[in-house]
Amino acid sequence: MKKFKTSIIYIIVLAAVSALHFPLETLVLKLSAGTFFLYSIYGLFLAFFLVLIIKTYMAGKNQDLAIALLIPGLIFFFLFSNSRFLFKLGIFEFFILGLLLARDNRKAKNPLPFVLLIGAACLTELATNIAAGTYFYYLDVWINSLTGLGGYIAAFLLL
Repeated sequence: MKKFKTSIIYIIVLAAVSALHFPLETLVLKLSAGTFFLYSIYGLFLAFFLVLIIKTYMAGKNQDLAIALLIPGLIFFFLFSNSRFLFKLGIFEFFILGLLLARDNRKAKNPLPFVLLIGAACLTELATNIAAGTYFYYLDVWINSLTGLGGYIAAFLLL
């Protein structure tokens, strides 16, 4: 567990912040800063994926290039399939969690990152639902897990 220290700290912060997602969305939309945040998220993803594709193209491995093209396709499909701000914020948060888990698990073959990823998806969904008084939605857990896995694989391609 010492090895995943930064990832566990990020998961705890993510769970705490996810309880505040609805007031955060209200504040961002009240300040009319929603467009700025969304374009910032799009720009960060686009820059990361350009670096990923260029690096894997230069390496000359077709399999890695196919994976490097699949990950942005998956992430951008999720980003543009739903117009909710919180949905897009969750995708960004879990992509970063996947990057952190891959960084922490660089050298070892350990299944713990996948357990942490799915556990974090369930925990944040639960925290959001308790704070907002809604019900547990399994598709949000599934989408958050997939975007985290996309970040995990992308980090391994870049490392």
